[in-house]
Amino acid sequence: MEIDDEILTEFYDNRYAIQGMLIYRKSALIVVREMQKILEENLEKAGHEPVLFPVLIPEDILKKESEHIKGFETEVFWVTEAGKNKLDKKLALRPTSETPVYTMFSLWIRSHKDLPMKVHQSCAVYRYETKQTRPLIRGREFLWNEGHSAFKNPEDAENNVAEIRKIYSDLLNMLCIPYRIHRRPEWDKFPGASYTLAYDTIIDGKILQIATIHNLSKKFSEAFDINYEDEEGKHKFVHLTCYGPSFGRLLASLLNIHKDDAGLKFPTNFAPTQIVVVPILTKGDKEEVLNYCRKIKEKLDKFRIVLDESDKTPGDKFYYWEKRGAMLRIEAGPRDIKNNVVVVVRRDTKKKEIIKSDELNSEKILEIFKDIDKNLIETAVKKFNARLFNANSVDEVKNLAGKGIITIGLCEKEECRNEIENYVSVLGVEEKGKKCIMCGKEGRITYVGKTY
Repeated sequence: MEIDDEILTEFYDNRYAIQGMLIYRKSALIVVREMQKILEENLEKAGHEPVLFPVLIPEDILKKESEHIKGFETEVFWVTEAGKNKLDKKLALRPTSETPVYTMFSLWIRSHKDLPMKVHQSCAVYRYETKQTRPLIRGREFLWNEGHSAFKNPEDAENNVAEIRKIYSDLLNMLCIPYRIHRRPEWDKFPGASYTLAYDTIIDGKILQIATIHNLSKKFSEAFDINYEDEEGKHKFVHLTCYGPSFGRLLASLLNIHKDDAGLKFPTNFAPTQIVVVPILTKGDKEEVLNYCRKIKEKLDKFRIVLDESDKTPGDKFYYWEKRGAMLRIEAGPRDIKNNVVVVVRRDTKKKEIIKSDELNSEKILEIFKDIDKNLIETAVKKFNARLFNANSVDEVKNLAGKGIITIGLCEKEECRNEIENYVSVLGVEEKGKKCIMCGKEGRITYVGKTY
């Protein structure tokens, strides 16, 4: 099912004068702020200091790590004038923040007592995307959280990677988004990283990268002279890691993975409207029913709850709120008032339950929400697993391209890789263990698929 444009415009408007730059609207920001809040709380529990760096990066700082800037040189927005004055130094709109953060790390880190150092920021980044832009998925300005950490040794850096993997996995589980973590091949890792791990999900058969973790080892610390004095008075370079999820891509995943023929569905904590109360009105009992429903709304005001007092028919209201992903509908009419009950309808299963009014409380709602989320993740994982394939020939890869994640064998010869990438992108590689489908020689287990 395609999502109605009418619904999408409640989340974002892509008619802004600069292509690839969205206006986020109320419904989107409710979801994004919930994600951001959970992620930031967990990062700060893990010892990250919240920071907010300037959006402008001087050219000489951006170019300090040559491999890094080479990876972004075609995507940078440059500021060259201020008012009527030409700037002495070109300034880049932040494409990512490794270079400015590590410039400051070189000032902040002096001793082993300063380590580990962990910071994070939620911000917008800017990249002149040359491919066709797509709202939330591929843009020229996008929202994310990025973390940067420095450690004494490679073991501490690896422990940090494991910790971030858990933090991101916990967030994705709350979002009911199924995913796989792939180790990107050497030619597709983050510029300047030792290795890159990517979180990939599947939307309509194509692969969407939603978060990454990079182990930078000492490459950036050597370029930016980030060293510390150890317990014996020796100076050593720190080991760095960086990581980030895209809030826009996470939102795109939510909108697309859980939708059905009736409209949107959300994990309950992230639904822009969690509960809608629909009064079943009759002429003689209108005020009594409305007052009954208003009391229900007041009782459940800790949730994002709406009382629909519009003149639409109940059927029209049901249709309206189902499309928008209100995850619980509470109905009440004269007969329900007489019996001191309400009718509760789940968005995910359409199951109806009659609950006594005095038993309808926050604890009861949270119990239902927990079961809704359980059903959403189970359904999403089942659909995700149905899009995992194995291929033993190029023809099989061609037939499966655009249907999900495909496991193949691929050697390290450039000609074999180039041939397979005519049809799919390489998502990740493992150790040796599968013959190359191109040349038949010993290869590695490789994951491929069509990407956004």
